[in-house]
Amino acid sequence: MKKLIVCLTFFLGTAVYPQLNDANLVAENDTPVVSRSNKAIATASPEIKNYTEDELLKAISSANAETKIAIAEELVERKSPKIADAFSKLLTNDDVAERKIGVISYQTNAASELYVAVSHQKEKADRKRYYERTTTKGLQKELKGMFGRDYDTKWTLAETDACLAKLTAMALAENNIAPRTLNTIFYTNDFKSKNYARVKYFAQKYPTAEILATLANFKNPADISYLTKHAQASYLAYSVYPHAAFFPSLQMNVDKDFENKDFQNAITAYRNAESKAVLEKICRNICNGNAVKANRDDKLFQLYSIIEKRNCRTYDSVLKKIDKLML
Repeated sequence: MKKLIVCLTFFLGTAVYPQLNDANLVAENDTPVVSRSNKAIATASPEIKNYTEDELLKAISSANAETKIAIAEELVERKSPKIADAFSKLLTNDDVAERKIGVISYQTNAASELYVAVSHQKEKADRKRYYERTTTKGLQKELKGMFGRDYDTKWTLAETDACLAKLTAMALAENNIAPRTLNTIFYTNDFKSKNYARVKYFAQKYPTAEILATLANFKNPADISYLTKHAQASYLAYSVYPHAAFFPSLQMNVDKDFENKDFQNAITAYRNAESKAVLEKICRNICNGNAVKANRDDKLFQLYSIIEKRNCRTYDSVLKKIDKLML
């Protein structure tokens, strides 16, 4: 029984609330609406499971946003050969649905959720392989009975990688792709891409935080002026490409955006005395702007967490200062 409880705790932490701190948050700057999506709790109607794949594919174009998502996720769970067909029908569609992970609400569309659902199969395959190595068949059967589809998967790791690569190529080839979908794809891939030309095209067409961050990951000096032009939309970009040319823009915006997570993350990326001084100013601004201790401590803790993730000795004194401020 103890082993079952331990496994359930691990399972719930990874399956029901995956990466809760970073998932499905709207980018915190003045960019077009974006969403960052990991796997949400499924809300598919039971009746959808009774339809054939041809029927689902036919219905997906005219369905409402929630039903589109339910159909997309059902096709992924079945490991349907029609996933790419469904994705192509959804690429330019941006019918928005509101979804939840725990208490966090976010806006998304069906193409985004289809892509994320495929990515989630990789997590499930990893988890399933772990349990097969470390637990008994009896315990695996209990977990499958309790969690059903959120435990098991028909996909292998190689199959998910191949499918994601195909869907990504389709997305980059579509000039009129919904930017929300592209944001989700780039976020899911940690802002990494091999197709510089297409990323540059979309960065100029849709200068959202996620697309600009993906462009910045190529670290091409030719893009510095463009990323500087879209400074507030580029905080994510600066965090992955902390070029000295961007730092004056960050210094200039510290009094305006000091509570912005992407701004704070961009500052920490520089790892030098100048960025340390800006972090100290952020601490002062938070303290001066929040008279209620509970609110101040929440915002200081957010900053502490972002700094701590950098594991940079230069910032040790800032972390110690925040510790004292929160006493």
